[in-house]
Amino acid sequence: MKKDLSFIGKNIRYFRRQRGWSMAMLADKAGLSEVPLGRIERGENAPSATALYGLSRALNLSIDLFFTEDTQERNLKQAEETGDAFICTLGPEQSRNLPTKMRSMAGELIDSFCALEDICRAHKHAKIPMFVPFSPDPRGMEKLAMDVRHHMGVENGVVFDYFELFENTGFRIIVLPMLKPVESFSYYDRINQNAFYFINGRMNPERQLFKLAYEMGRILILTCSLQYGGEMFAPDSDLEEDRKKPFTAHRAARRFAACFLMPEPAVRETVSQLGIKREQWSYQLLLRIKHRFGTSTETFLYRLDELGLVDSKLFNPLLKKIEGFYKDTDFCEPDCSRRVLTPNGRLWDLVLVGKQSETHQDEVKAIEQTLTDLKVVKL
Repeated sequence: MKKDLSFIGKNIRYFRRQRGWSMAMLADKAGLSEVPLGRIERGENAPSATALYGLSRALNLSIDLFFTEDTQERNLKQAEETGDAFICTLGPEQSRNLPTKMRSMAGELIDSFCALEDICRAHKHAKIPMFVPFSPDPRGMEKLAMDVRHHMGVENGVVFDYFELFENTGFRIIVLPMLKPVESFSYYDRINQNAFYFINGRMNPERQLFKLAYEMGRILILTCSLQYGGEMFAPDSDLEEDRKKPFTAHRAARRFAACFLMPEPAVRETVSQLGIKREQWSYQLLLRIKHRFGTSTETFLYRLDELGLVDSKLFNPLLKKIEGFYKDTDFCEPDCSRRVLTPNGRLWDLVLVGKQSETHQDEVKAIEQTLTDLKVVKL
């Protein structure tokens, strides 16, 4: 009985797409013709020993990786052999704490996204640099946030849909319902200098935006650590154990997110234009102004306090009222949410474009079914 070896071709196609190479590019590097390579990838023909040797040299991988039938085992072997192609910002210890089902889901979605980009011949690289030097302190994170906004072309302007901004920059955002303890996580795509952001769709828009910016901070901290060859911050595990609260990567990413979403010049200009004095802040005024930045009421209040724009005598009463509302409503946002977000726009657009391909329709339909089964949000 002839054994089905089509998984070999699927693995070869996976590694090719991982690098952002076209079939013609890989064929040229491996010393093959494009037509035979296409038949191998589709599982129509089994590769010869000569072809396998050429492909392994071109991809800089061992031939054993091509013969791994289970995708999780394949990814694990690749990580052990070459280092992770996709590095989770949670770190080795915390990423292992992610439920197995969630790690498997992330792998499926990353594979699907890369496949769609390949089918549609879309750009895989982010349009902004993924390595931006910074000082590992609060002021350094604020400057980093301003540098990133500059690279994105928004400076101090108000952004109404950060999902669209990130996707136009080339990032991959995936919003879907996840287990409640997990709000977000992300993967750095080292080969393509890009990132995947996974956001829990069960959260309100304000929380989703903050976690998106937070994950970008984690990505930039990771790339800087990789560049310098060591950790730049105290371990996150020390956050609650040390009363002095060291400036961990977690706190640094939160600082980045706050400064990214609420740039100091923009906040000061907004307050100045309205003539709001430090002692004039009320609960209703706080709710109205925070909507301009798309952040939670609590986050905005802390930013005002940090910038010295709210009287210290008002801070605690306002914070107490906000926290009381969160407690009574299971962390709903006061005055509801006014931001209208377009989650997974790029992902579903790629599905529609991919459906126009005559040679990949079956694969795109399978990907679409995977996205549907995983309840990836579709607007």
